[in-house]
Amino acid sequence: MWICQNATFTNRNYAKLFMRHIGLQQIADSADDSRKAGDQLVLMDADDMARLAGSDIVGCRILFLLREGWMDVMINGHNTRLEPDDFMDVLEGTRIRFGDMAPYTSAICIATTRKMIMDVMQNTATRIQNYILKILTEPVLHLDASEAATLAGQAGLMLSASADMRHLYREELVKVYFKAFMLELNNMLVSKYESDAEEYTAGLKKRDMLIAGFMDLVLKNLPERKPISFYAKELCVTPKHLSRIVKAGTGKSPHEIVAGESVALAIQLLQNDDVLIQDVSDILHFSDQAAFSKFFRKYTGLSPVEYRKKNK
Repeated sequence: MWICQNATFTNRNYAKLFMRHIGLQQIADSADDSRKAGDQLVLMDADDMARLAGSDIVGCRILFLLREGWMDVMINGHNTRLEPDDFMDVLEGTRIRFGDMAPYTSAICIATTRKMIMDVMQNTATRIQNYILKILTEPVLHLDASEAATLAGQAGLMLSASADMRHLYREELVKVYFKAFMLELNNMLVSKYESDAEEYTAGLKKRDMLIAGFMDLVLKNLPERKPISFYAKELCVTPKHLSRIVKAGTGKSPHEIVAGESVALAIQLLQNDDVLIQDVSDILHFSDQAAFSKFFRKYTGLSPVEYRKKNK
């Protein structure tokens, strides 16, 4: 049976987590070294998530599997209750907040980045475009018991490898098992949604294909914040039509999606004190630092300077 691990966030670092917004850097800084591979992959359990409760997590990819009990989460302001064998995948531009949970809850949570996933999946073909569309609109997927057990097994291998601090190839092993986790996940998605790739593609509604194409372009063109007209032209539709379809399919406008991904990237960059705020502004192609600060405050409620001070 998969049980909750002992708490891995020290009391000394616990205070760092009482913030309005936290990202992967804060999670990694507060985690024990035996539960992370560098600063781009942190392994957590239900105890750790209880310590994160009340803070909005943004700017990192969250892969979460609930095995026993229940847990309340808020995703972009929407509340949902996770039940046993629910799997949740949250994109970096999405805000998530962990809430109440059953005292016997057993879960695993992987906090990572898109870059880490792309690195470990290098040279491995995946149908990520269709998956991105699915988790943008439905981030919670219910697995059957055997599927959940398979992912739990791979997560267990990651935990064991990560805990062996004396192993010469510790981080490399964690990444190997993480790749296996992602491969198993993709295999499940193929069996669920794409048993025949051609039939699946043919069966997709034009609306879904358009949204998937838009999301693919957004991810490929970051850190640039292309105007909606650029995406519409690339997809051979009018900006008005693109906005209407994306809003209807995802609940967000194209501008909100681009802005959300840009904020997530900005938060990642701001977590590195060696990167100047002006550099972040330049990387995201703002006209000047003032324009970047105004944009950042609009979506987070804090200026970049305030964010850095609050998250030290």
